Amino acid sequence: MAVWRENDAAWFEERMLHCALCGRMIAKRYLAASSDHHDAIFCSEDCLSLYDDYWLAERGADYRPTTDIGERYAAEMVK
Repeated sequence: MAVWRENDAAWFEERMLHCALCGRMIAKRYLAASSDHHDAIFCSEDCLSLYDDYWLAERGADYRPTTDIGERYAAEMVK
């Protein structure tokens, strides 16, 4: 289930919220979603559905990139 909420941080607080899928910084309103697989926040309903339909199906809830992801990405981009 997903519910729209507002970030209640005061203007001087440095509480940064980021979308669990795209990484976009969320200033005020965010979509809080909880299910059997994850409890996360998203910037839009599109990110939530992409996360559920693609990310969880392809990578799973416990996916973490390998530690050499930066080097692998740089090597692939040079080709």
